[in-house]
Amino acid sequence: MKRVGLIVVLAALALGCRNEDALRHYGAGYLANERGDMAAALKEFEEAVKLDDSLTVAHASIGDILRQQGQLEKAIGPYQSAIALMPFEFSYRYRLGRVFQALDRDKDAAKTYETAVDLNPGFAPAWINLGVVYFRLGELVMARSRCEKAVELAPDHGYAWSNLGAVYDAMGESHRAVAAYLKSLEIDPKQAPVHINLGTAYLRQGRVDRALEELKAAAALDPNTPIVRKRLAYAYSKQRRYGAAIEQFQTALAMDPKDCEARNSLAAIFMILYLRYPDQDRLRLQALEEWHQSLENNADQPAIKAQIARWAKPLPPEVAAAAAAMSAEEKPHEPPPDSGAAKAEVGSTP
Repeated sequence: MKRVGLIVVLAALALGCRNEDALRHYGAGYLANERGDMAAALKEFEEAVKLDDSLTVAHASIGDILRQQGQLEKAIGPYQSAIALMPFEFSYRYRLGRVFQALDRDKDAAKTYETAVDLNPGFAPAWINLGVVYFRLGELVMARSRCEKAVELAPDHGYAWSNLGAVYDAMGESHRAVAAYLKSLEIDPKQAPVHINLGTAYLRQGRVDRALEELKAAAALDPNTPIVRKRLAYAYSKQRRYGAAIEQFQTALAMDPKDCEARNSLAAIFMILYLRYPDQDRLRLQALEEWHQSLENNADQPAIKAQIARWAKPLPPEVAAAAAAMSAEEKPHEPPPDSGAAKAEVGSTP
């Protein structure tokens, strides 16, 4: 351990530090951080900076500690100080970009990452995260070029491929998206979000059986995610397996009772069944109950209010008979997928 500390001090000397006390505090901070004592490490790094404000690695180390502690706003200043002292060190810009990204300051993150890749064009993690922030900004052309560069540099990185798939998805290139997702899962099959994205892409293509395979795989990996339950419900409804769809929507609502889209889709299924079996008035009442609960969570839903008014009373017998006959002959309308189904998930590098 002492040898490691000596190496760290020698590295600091090479960076121009000449204050022995600053070096001693920096070395102590490094060793404390190695032990996992971030509080002690932060104190030592701050002492080092007080004694020698030109000690670049101490500024960067303060930023690292604050970022790991979740004090993201406070981490910005130390990283900026390190960058001012060593403007050509790409890693400081990359770390600052991660802070901006975590704070949802995506424009700042993009600008910072772009400078990092200018300084080191072969650093794949920065390209991966650039793709993510441009995706979140809705700049899909930029996101695509950055994600394609990421897979060129890191062809064995699962995130690089899944993010590229998400961009293709958003650009309406479903077949390319599927190929990218499959490549990502070939690298790491235990990525629940990628199984969700792939399943959703299959749904868009009308490949419901394949969609169910992927969504079931996602549910097995991450059973407590409402989005996978809602998409499973939609896939089952495409197959007219309404009992299975209801079960999945109810599971999603147990996780998130305020999910209006899930409640409205569940109500839609009850109404589909009511029109098929109009003598089962409990189905209409169940639909009304779900719509009322949806309005309790979000009163600004005029379409739902209209549905409640429309179905406040059961169908007259003669209309019910006609509805039942029509339901037997025609394909009923399906509940819409949740709005999140149109948006694939992306992942950043650490």
